[in-house]
Amino acid sequence: MQKAFIDKNINIQKLVQDLQNSLSIDGWEVRINQYSQNDYLLRGQKKGHFHKVEEILIRVRGDPNNVLITIDEENIGTFGRAWINLKLLGEIERKVNDGFYS
Repeated sequence: MQKAFIDKNINIQKLVQDLQNSLSIDGWEVRINQYSQNDYLLRGQKKGHFHKVEEILIRVRGDPNNVLITIDEENIGTFGRAWINLKLLGEIERKVNDGFYS
């Protein structure tokens, strides 16, 4: 799943930090790889139902006026996908529109 933000003047480092905080609050163990100043990969893991390890990969890249967030997931159930769509992406979109990352 992907979400693009165009002409929003986003501080990408601030966005990545907020994504990391949101994942950590929800119980994910998060690692960040920085490939360049505006290219990050967040890798989150947590134990899911039946002790399966859920994984989420969030790639944030672009420039402040053209940011692309790509989310890949593995072993995440229906509730996890709903959390990603409604809580994580919904909150990020609201904050972008409110100028939180400017």
